[in-house]
Amino acid sequence: MKSVIIKWIFLFSLFITVLAGKNAVAHSNDISTAYLAIESNEQYQLTITVDVLHVIKRYQQITGDDDKAIAALKQLSFSEQKKLLDDLHNDLAQQTKIQFHQTVQENNETLTQEFDSYVNEQSIEPLIGLSLSHFKELLAQPNTTNSSASLKSSGKIPSGSSAVAIRFSPLFSDVQLTFAKPRRSLVTNNSYSKNFQLNNSSEVNSASSSAIAVATDYIVQGFIHIVPRGLDHILFVLALLLFAKRASTLFWQVSVFTLAHTITLALGIYGVITLSGAIVEPLIALSIAYVAIENIVRANSPTQSQTRLPIIFVFGLLHGLGFASVLRDVGLPEYQYALSLISFNIGVELGQLSVIALAFLALLPFMKKAWYQSKLVKTLNVAIAVMAIYWLFERLI
Repeated sequence: MKSVIIKWIFLFSLFITVLAGKNAVAHSNDISTAYLAIESNEQYQLTITVDVLHVIKRYQQITGDDDKAIAALKQLSFSEQKKLLDDLHNDLAQQTKIQFHQTVQENNETLTQEFDSYVNEQSIEPLIGLSLSHFKELLAQPNTTNSSASLKSSGKIPSGSSAVAIRFSPLFSDVQLTFAKPRRSLVTNNSYSKNFQLNNSSEVNSASSSAIAVATDYIVQGFIHIVPRGLDHILFVLALLLFAKRASTLFWQVSVFTLAHTITLALGIYGVITLSGAIVEPLIALSIAYVAIENIVRANSPTQSQTRLPIIFVFGLLHGLGFASVLRDVGLPEYQYALSLISFNIGVELGQLSVIALAFLALLPFMKKAWYQSKLVKTLNVAIAVMAIYWLFERLI
């Protein structure tokens, strides 16, 4: 009975391996960028730069890799492609909300009124910028490394407005928004940005509250890069957990890994170390495969050798470069650069600790079983190794 259960666990793990591997894009945070310019007290201009192919895939609910999506879009007729773009522009505008705050005086007290408006319902033209000819050029490219486009919209600012915030369409995913001053703020998917003051006479947010908001944003970004987006990092940490037969072993291995990726995250962001993703990503997959395979080979070892720590340190340096590539895509605000970097790393650590805690709780009921190490742990290591090897070949090709 136990062998049957283990066999089904293995088959399920293998299925998840293939499914996740096919849809995994190494360290892709899919960040769009936007620029909100206040042209006068009555007019604003919004420019959003996006990966068109990814937006259309989400809009059309197309699954699979980019090549399959392009093949499906090419099969559309001329009129179908034009209708797709027109509908996309309109829907993106309808789903993107801009919120103005107006300060008024009542009984000698300052109150704040919020005005929500849909972009295309406030005398604002739908987003424009992606023409049919541009779309056809994108589909004709031999590769999809550059499928970006800038979408624009303009509108009127209600009289008396003192601050503005914006919530983008979920189709844009996360958006790095730059205000006209300029001021940079990360706008997470389907949530409002911080309030930007339209004039300098009344600042709503203090410097301390601004710092707290920045720290919170980047802690969240670091956390979600591990859970749920960092499947490769999750598997590496799980492989460390599966190897450790004592809490002290796990503590030292996770500590060494954390120290190493913290070093290269900082050096990568400050430009001291730069290494192409085409090199880093396959090496990260290789590191996962190595640790999982070593777990299998050393499963019956009676001792817990510390010779693994230098290897984990080297692998941690690689993973840190992967974190740095994501953080460069997200961007760091110039006025809170160090705080953002530290907060992102804290988020990463919280994500890793969450993975370890949840995995430990899931495995705890089986740890006293006679077949725990020989069956369950070995099966999970095999599944991790298979997934990592798949990623290795996928990232090399």
